[in-house]
Amino acid sequence: MPDIQLGWNALHRSAAGAPAPAGRVVHWVGGLTDEVYSFLGPATEALAERGMAQTVIAFEDASSRRLRPLFSDAVQVVLVGPSGGPVRDWLHSLRAVREAVLSRQVTAIHLHGLRPSLGSTLLAPALHRGVQLYCTPHASKALSAPAYATALWRFVSRRVWRRSSQRIIATMAGEFRALAATTRNAVDLVESPIADVFFEAPHREAPDPLVVTGARTPNQRCARLLAQLAVLLNDQSLRLEFDWIGALDPSSALRLKAAGVQVIEAGGDAERAARLGAGWIYLAGDGMRGFPVFLAEAMALGLPCVAFDSAYHRDLIRHGETGFLYRNGEQVLYHMARLLDSAALRARIGAAAREEALRRFRGEPFRQSLFCAYGLDLESP
Repeated sequence: MPDIQLGWNALHRSAAGAPAPAGRVVHWVGGLTDEVYSFLGPATEALAERGMAQTVIAFEDASSRRLRPLFSDAVQVVLVGPSGGPVRDWLHSLRAVREAVLSRQVTAIHLHGLRPSLGSTLLAPALHRGVQLYCTPHASKALSAPAYATALWRFVSRRVWRRSSQRIIATMAGEFRALAATTRNAVDLVESPIADVFFEAPHREAPDPLVVTGARTPNQRCARLLAQLAVLLNDQSLRLEFDWIGALDPSSALRLKAAGVQVIEAGGDAERAARLGAGWIYLAGDGMRGFPVFLAEAMALGLPCVAFDSAYHRDLIRHGETGFLYRNGEQVLYHMARLLDSAALRARIGAAAREEALRRFRGEPFRQSLFCAYGLDLESP
């Protein structure tokens, strides 16, 4: 049976099975997206506060250039490429990690995503016995194909992990279950945290019914759904309003404008919390992979949420208890109508969502679970 530890519940165990890395930690990142940063940013900040030197090596693209300034000044961020193609970018990234391992006192490597995990097989000759290896898939597509995932993890573990101490750190419950079923390696669940402002900001419903949604990166499917709902429910007697908060591609921006949806480019966490906090309902559509950051933020604010029935949303929402899941247009309209018609139902579902977020997504449980997975002393400052 795999060594399974579930997040906060893992804190009772001894950390002796995962020696704490004392030197520099190298984070090798495949794609530095918002979903990856929602874990990596707080993780590097928490480890830096414990005095650990860290280097983040990632592919250079528009997303990584945008997110780079958000890292703590104590963390070295190295962007590699572009080098003329994905294969060259991958090889240059591998070379940068190899050079970091050979030139610095590196005692741990944290692999983020599928490409670094596969690349670690070529990195094996540079690893010495004392290197601690961590791996976080970040919603790798391989995990949706059990047979492929089994072969992948066995290949990696036989080629690399048998030479060094290793642990797998999952960031979502569904990902954790898939990994526990496909590998004999130790697996920890460390769910991404939500900024404190979303737990502290008030949830005050707007005077008129307001449906809010959005994304940190463009999501055409969700934008299309919101536009369709806005047109379908365009009845003056309903006084129903729709807000999109966050990033949009040009075609989606035109579609939402034509449907009468207000588009808000909320910059920081505080502004986004204020905008989300005015909503009556949060709508989480289809089209995104990885940890659903906006949905978790809405839950922390106490918004009742209606979310597309995907594996990522099921990780956060228990249907009928902490929110509602839908599979088609008829279901989304049904759940929205119930919530809009009943202030008591909105209050009950919103309170349950907030309680779930408080239990799972506060910064302190995240830090404790992360330190536990890294084998750090939980009592140290």
